[in-house]
Amino acid sequence: MVSIRSWMIMPILCISVAYASGSFRLLRAEDEEPTFRGKKLSEWIEQLQNGKELRDRQAGLIAVQLIGPRKSRKVTQALIAAVRENTEENIRARAALALGSIAAKAREEDDIPIDKIRDALAASLRSDAKAAVRRAAAKALGEMKGRTIGAVDVLALALKDADAGTRTEAARSLRLLGRNADEALAEVQNALKNTKLERLTRVHCAYALGHIGSSEAVPLLKEILADAKNDTELRRACAEALGELGSKAADSVLALAAALTAKDSDAVLRRACAEALDQIGPDARPALPALRTALKDDDQFVRSLSLHAISQMGRELGDERKAAIDDMLTAMDDNVLEVRITAIEALGNLGTDGLGDQSKAVVTRLTAATRDPQKAISEAAKVALKKLQGG
Repeated sequence: MVSIRSWMIMPILCISVAYASGSFRLLRAEDEEPTFRGKKLSEWIEQLQNGKELRDRQAGLIAVQLIGPRKSRKVTQALIAAVRENTEENIRARAALALGSIAAKAREEDDIPIDKIRDALAASLRSDAKAAVRRAAAKALGEMKGRTIGAVDVLALALKDADAGTRTEAARSLRLLGRNADEALAEVQNALKNTKLERLTRVHCAYALGHIGSSEAVPLLKEILADAKNDTELRRACAEALGELGSKAADSVLALAAALTAKDSDAVLRRACAEALDQIGPDARPALPALRTALKDDDQFVRSLSLHAISQMGRELGDERKAAIDDMLTAMDDNVLEVRITAIEALGNLGTDGLGDQSKAVVTRLTAATRDPQKAISEAAKVALKKLQGG
């Protein structure tokens, strides 16, 4: 017969064992099931799964999301089940987006099964019969970014999906994955080449190639940029991707230079080309004549970006040094304040090695600029002089 004393001590011993084994928190979590608006999580999950009306299931889904995975692991389990099994297309799609958000925000200390979320979304993208659900799954995988590794092949396959929206979301997700999507390089290039695909999918593919960072993409990006018949936004995406590749895109310099100065290039494309040449750095030297021409561009941002690109070349200015520096000195009289400041900064960035025998003339001009009534000009001149003097 158990004594009253033993009966009182046993629960205490159980709690002590649970605490020592690390399961105390889990026991308490089970004892205290989360509630929302007077209903337990299990009740909301039942409503999500088996509600008679769509609005009932939607309410269940919202409640489960609001309770959140940090209060109970059953939340993530319920959402995964909803993506896989719920008979309502709308619920499957919304549950997919919810899982992507959960995975994106998860902290290392959170008890959230990232791999199971990824696998459920990948399976949905690969085989759900409804385009809206596949679209949501593709988008959710992109929100997970680096945590999507393992589903890159499914996203790559989705670039051939029958639904345009799914293709676009897959391309966007691969763009967000960046270098983590390098396994999809071939499929992304093929999609970019495919002129039958919608423009937005191809635009995302162009950006994805820049983020992936492989020089293998340079010939294709250059080819699309160079063809003035292509969509302007697509050409701009290619220019920006080439810029992101930096010195790896040195072979594209002449194509960027041509688009920078072409009469049919709009301002946004010209800006992208100037910035790309800036990012390529000294290897953009063959584009110097085009960059000098761009210092007279109607767009102030093109002028500023071109000034900065020239300043990257330093010693590489070669026999065009004097003419280029004269152009930069002229830009100090630009009618836009920001361009004048950029010209001053660019001259300082060239350094004494870049200025060569033009150093004296530049220092004289910058010294005069330190007395300019516009404080922004005088301060920029002082900083540039300090750079040239090794300060």
